[in-house]
Amino acid sequence: MSMTVEAINYYYDHPVEFVEDIIGVTPDTEQAKIMRSVAANPMTSVRSGHGIGKSAVEAWIVIWFIATRPYPKIPCTAPTQHQLFDILWAEIAKWLRHSPALQREIIWTKEKVYLLGHPEEWFAVARTATKPDALQGFHADDVLYIIDEASGVKDEIFEPVLGSLSTEGARLLMCGNPTQKSGFFYESHTKNRASYSTFHIDGRKSKRVSKEFVKKIIEMYGEDSDVFRVRVAGEFPLNENDVFIPLPIIEKSIMTEFSPRKIPHIIRIGCDVARFGDDKTIIGSKIDEKVTLEKKRHGQDTMKTADDIVILYYDLLNRYPGYKDEVIVTVDDGGVGGGVVDRLRQMKRNSPGNLGQMNIVPIVFGKKIKHKHYDDSTTYMMSVVKGLLSPHDDEGNEKPVELILPDDEDLVAQLSVRKYCLTENSKIKVESKKIMKERGLPSPDEADCVLLLCVPIKSKKKGMKAK
Repeated sequence: MSMTVEAINYYYDHPVEFVEDIIGVTPDTEQAKIMRSVAANPMTSVRSGHGIGKSAVEAWIVIWFIATRPYPKIPCTAPTQHQLFDILWAEIAKWLRHSPALQREIIWTKEKVYLLGHPEEWFAVARTATKPDALQGFHADDVLYIIDEASGVKDEIFEPVLGSLSTEGARLLMCGNPTQKSGFFYESHTKNRASYSTFHIDGRKSKRVSKEFVKKIIEMYGEDSDVFRVRVAGEFPLNENDVFIPLPIIEKSIMTEFSPRKIPHIIRIGCDVARFGDDKTIIGSKIDEKVTLEKKRHGQDTMKTADDIVILYYDLLNRYPGYKDEVIVTVDDGGVGGGVVDRLRQMKRNSPGNLGQMNIVPIVFGKKIKHKHYDDSTTYMMSVVKGLLSPHDDEGNEKPVELILPDDEDLVAQLSVRKYCLTENSKIKVESKKIMKERGLPSPDEADCVLLLCVPIKSKKKGMKAK
């Protein structure tokens, strides 16, 4: 490095001053506390709400460690490629650009950041936390483990870290929203707290979190909701007893890596149609396990909604040219949604060649059904989604993730606040949209779109249910 020995020796224990002098940015009070903790303590664990600047802290710590330690190794991991590469790795590149001197000597690539001339000995590396050996095999006097969105990282990923932390120069920095009430990250803030330097950052007290975001979550879902606790206050969820789908399994789904197949097994489209002025029309897609909310808009133009669905249908078939099975299109058939169904059927009759793979299925929410456990169609669809999100099967055995949701604030909130009760004949019934609105909650439009994407439909071609 071009810094003098005296400068390196000083910055070795002073990461905040390094960032201020060399990178040219001033950390806020909480960021500075976290950085000083990493310099002074073997293990630092940070739980927080959204938007407090933790990715910047992680990036600054990576750069500081590379610049002040000889031959360090810095394995960085996160539950998904998006979180690791699109956010953390991009953040490192951003701050290296702030210092031309650092940018000349620290080389950034898509998977590794290293000191010029030492790519195999002096580096930080990105490893997605999808395999147990993601953090294995890193041996050096100075090792720094960065674990982002740590609540979503499986316990077996952490196991090799503990052995490596026995050396004096080893460090661990874990950050994340406290989404799960179990696991390594949770225990670092509870029963194993004495072994860590821990931080709790409430988004309401952070200058980096917009007051509009906090106000929106409070107004829509209340300060007593798990959505507020996790995504604003940085607290672990309470898991309310009368909530049908608990927040932790929703958050776990969001933090699951999706590995797309070249030719999907299933392509589906779902559309929840707006009924009233404040409601939204939501069009979504589901490619095997992965849900994407493709389009949101206010308004009840059924012709335009049908056009948007057909455009998405063509786009998905162009995206996956090898897919030859039907595309199931489930549409909310209540109220104005019936007009969308009618228009789609008309378009298919007029163009059977182009729309031949489209299977249009109208769905009615809240319809009474003959089922042993569930009172109506909405409750049944919620139970399907809950089952797909559950990490365990009916016998308690761990199972693969069957539904990967997008990180959408409205969707997460709507799925996690809907309550349920038992009817007089002991069937489960989730609360209706009307009751949700009486509680001051918005219409669950995004959530209903997901229900439409997941409801089992018997395929005309395969004679089987598509999920």
